[in-house]
Amino acid sequence: MELDFIKLSPLGNTTVFLRGEAARDAHAALLCEAMDYDHLAAEQAGFLVAPRSEKALLRVEMAGGEFCGNATLSAAALAAAEGAASPFFVECSGAAAPLHAEARHLGAGRWLARVEMPQAHELRRLSLERESLGAAALGGAATCVALSGITHLVVEAADLSAAGYDALLAFLMREAKADAYGIVPFERMGCDRFRIRPYVAVPSAKSRVFERACGSGSLALALAEGSADKRIAVEQPGGTLFVERGARLFLEGEVLISCRGKVELAGVAR
Repeated sequence: MELDFIKLSPLGNTTVFLRGEAARDAHAALLCEAMDYDHLAAEQAGFLVAPRSEKALLRVEMAGGEFCGNATLSAAALAAAEGAASPFFVECSGAAAPLHAEARHLGAGRWLARVEMPQAHELRRLSLERESLGAAALGGAATCVALSGITHLVVEAADLSAAGYDALLAFLMREAKADAYGIVPFERMGCDRFRIRPYVAVPSAKSRVFERACGSGSLALALAEGSADKRIAVEQPGGTLFVERGARLFLEGEVLISCRGKVELAGVAR
């Protein structure tokens, strides 16, 4: 099956959007194949489909039906690149309503995008004292932040091993049910500045990735820290995302639209 694709990079969190006629129940398999190294080598993927609201310009359906902050940033950059005048609205799976968005061209295929994040969330403090990682290494507690379609575990930790990430992921999956899960260890770098190395799992897509940047993980950190009426900077391997928390929540960051074309996919579940 031949489909159109657009590959974008919000701070290195390589994201593929597919366009074309395909049965809804085939989307997950097509997206998983598109992310493969042999195809488009991306950290995540979504289908561009018709929006549900008349005021939205486009809608992204992610591989696991989850909400994705960086995919929403990418959708804003794409809409602006295709002629939309800011501000406008976009939709993403996992979000109940259209999201306010805007984007400004920086040149050479790069856009500075700013998008509203869903307000719905739930915070729970969880004890790690009985976990194999031990309270001493992680302070004994973490915050579970349930967003629309994805749940993150936010924990203060400067250096976490691969085994530590997997142990925390297993713990989070026992504690919460979600379409996708994220582990967000963070360090404090100064006033309103943090550093994270996010790890995201989408069970339905059989995907576990150390992401170069994570928008929903950055949002989860801001919510866990209670940074009301503030703008915080969240450094990650691919660059810095900014989260604004006030009457509404916003995410801001650079997006590169790197290439477009056609991809041949079998659409066979793996």
